[in-house]
Amino acid sequence: MKRAVLISLLFFAVLGATAQEKAVKNVILMIPDGTSTSLLSAARWYQTYTDPSRQTLFLDPYIRGLVRTSSSDAPIGDSAPTTSCYVTGQPSQTAFISTYPVATGHDLVPVDATRAYQPLATLLEAAKILQGKSTGLVFTCEFPHATPADCSAHTYNRGRYSMIAPQMAHNHIDVVMGGGVKYLTEKLQADLKAEGCRVFLDDIDGFRNCGTTPVWALFGETSMPYTLESDPAKMPSLAEMTVKALDLLSKNENGFFLMVEGSKVDWAAHDNDAKNAILEFLEFDKAFGEALKFAEKDGNTAIVVLPDHGTGAVTVGNAKSNHGYDRLSLEEIMSPIDNYKISTWTMSEKMKDVDTSEWPRLFETYFGFVPQQSEISYLATARDYNKSYIPKEERKSNISLTKMLSQVVYGRTYFGFTTFGHTIENVFLAMYHPGDDVLSGCPTNIDVHSYLCRQMGLTGKLSGLSEEIFAPHQEVFKGFETTTDSLGVDNYRLTVRYKKNTLVADSYSNYVTVNKKRINLESVIVYMDKKKTFYLPKKLREYIEVGK
Repeated sequence: MKRAVLISLLFFAVLGATAQEKAVKNVILMIPDGTSTSLLSAARWYQTYTDPSRQTLFLDPYIRGLVRTSSSDAPIGDSAPTTSCYVTGQPSQTAFISTYPVATGHDLVPVDATRAYQPLATLLEAAKILQGKSTGLVFTCEFPHATPADCSAHTYNRGRYSMIAPQMAHNHIDVVMGGGVKYLTEKLQADLKAEGCRVFLDDIDGFRNCGTTPVWALFGETSMPYTLESDPAKMPSLAEMTVKALDLLSKNENGFFLMVEGSKVDWAAHDNDAKNAILEFLEFDKAFGEALKFAEKDGNTAIVVLPDHGTGAVTVGNAKSNHGYDRLSLEEIMSPIDNYKISTWTMSEKMKDVDTSEWPRLFETYFGFVPQQSEISYLATARDYNKSYIPKEERKSNISLTKMLSQVVYGRTYFGFTTFGHTIENVFLAMYHPGDDVLSGCPTNIDVHSYLCRQMGLTGKLSGLSEEIFAPHQEVFKGFETTTDSLGVDNYRLTVRYKKNTLVADSYSNYVTVNKKRINLESVIVYMDKKKTFYLPKKLREYIEVGK
C-alpha cells in the first residue's frame, strides 16, 4: 500500500513539474530603460499626489525581486549589452548589440576569445524561425536605438545605425511601433512594402485603423516626444501602441513574442530631469496595465518586466532636506515639479535660440519661477550655448546646457541624483504568469534569459540557431572562390563562385541570389568589418553546389 502511494505521489510530482515546464503561448518582455529602483517610489508618490485615489502602481502586486545585471566586463552596464543578455543569454560589452564580446583582462563572465564579434541569435529571431510565432517591438526612442536593436540586429557599435536599420527592416518583424522616421530610408521603405508590409510615417490615422501585419508605424523624426510634451492627436502613447501591437500579434495561432520599452525614462534620468523620468515611467506602468489586461484574459501569456540598468539614481530627499525631512508634506515635496511644463532638454533648446536676457521670461513661462542672476551666469557658461556673452575659451564646463539646467531647476526641489550616467544597482523584477511560475529573489541577467527560454520552449536552442544562421562565410564556402567588395558606407557584397554557379550576398539583407535567381532567407546576413566576415546560413553552401 505504501509503495502504491509513493508511486502515485511521484507520478503527480513529475506531472506537476512537467506542467510547470510547459511553455506558454505568448511572452511579453517589458523594459523600462534606465529605471532605478528608487524611481518606483518617486513615481508612486507623484501619482498619489496628482490623484489620491491611485495609491499603487499597476506593477506593484507583481514585483518579485531584484536582478543582477552587468556587461561582460563591467559591473555598471550599458543598454546594448544588458538587454542583449536578456535576449541571447550572453553578457556582452559596451556598444555590442547581440554580438559576442571581445575578451578583456577584467571579464566578469567566461569569454571565449575565438568567438569575438559573432552574431548571437535572439529570442525574437528564434520565435519566428523555430516556432512560427509573430514578433513585435514597441518603444519610444528611434527604432535603431540599443534596446529594440538588441532584439533584431547584430553589431559591435550601437551607434552605427547604417548597419542596424537595414537589419531590422529585413528581419521579418511583424509589428514595429515607435520613433525614427528619419532612419527608415526610402530604400528600406520600398523593401518593406515589397514584402507586403504596411508603413505609416507620422500617420496616426493609418496606425489606428491598421488591422493587419506586417506593419511599421513610426512617429517623430528621431525619438517620440516625452509624454509631457506629446500631442495625442498626432502621437500614440506607449500604452496605446502596446494595445495595438497585442491586438495584431495575437491573431497568430502559434503565439507571439513582444518587447515593449519605456525608452525615455533613461533619457530623462541621464539629464537628471526628475519629473519627466517619473512621467515616462508612469506611462510605462500604464502600458504594463494594458499588457496585464490582455494576459489575464488570454490565459496563456507570461509577462516579464525589468530594467536593463539604473540611470541617475534619483532620490526624493537631498541636501535641502538634511534637517526636517520627516516633517515635509507630500505637497511640499511634489508641488514644485508640478509647475514644470516641459523637459529640461526642450527648455535648453529654447534657451539656445535666444540671448540670456530672454531667459527669465522662459523660466517663468515653463517652470514657474524667475532665475537668480547667479543662476543665469552659471548657465551661460555651458559649453553648447553659442550665444553666450562669455568667450568660448572661458566656458570650460564639460556638461551640456540641459544638464546644467537640471541642476538649477531641481536644485530648488527635494529631488536629487548621484550621476548623469548609469549605476551599479540591482534592478527590480516584476512578473505575471498564468500558472504563477515566476522567478524570485535576486537572479542574474543570465537567469532571466534562461527563464524566458523555458517559458518560450526554447531551452538549449539559441546556440544551435546562432551556429546555423550566423556561420562565418569562410567556413560555409570553404574551398570555393570568394571575394568581398565595398559598395559604400556600411554596404558590402560577397560573391562566391563554384564551377559555373555564382552566389551573391549583400550585407544586412534577407536574401541571396544564385545565378541571378533570388532566394529569400528567414534571417539577416550580417557583415562584421572587424573580422572581414559575412555571417550567414550554413545551408547556402548547398544552394551554390546545386546551382539553385
